Amino acid sequence: MDKGLLEQSDIKVVGEDKDLFVEVDGVRIARRGHPSPQAGTWISLEPGWEVFDGEEFESISVKHTEAQVH
Repeated sequence: MDKGLLEQSDIKVVGEDKDLFVEVDGVRIARRGHPSPQAGTWISLEPGWEVFDGEEFESISVKHTEAQVH
């Protein structure tokens, strides 16, 4: 995905019960890991998406790469 397109996307962090999700244009792309080996990290729910915490957990970074077919 072109960086300009990502900047124009509607990106939200949404809480539901005890879970946190990152949504891009209404599609949940990542979930915050809890009581598991992935605790405290963002787990991708859609291929090609990565979410990282920013400094002091005040922001997130969202990255999308096109899927490659071999």
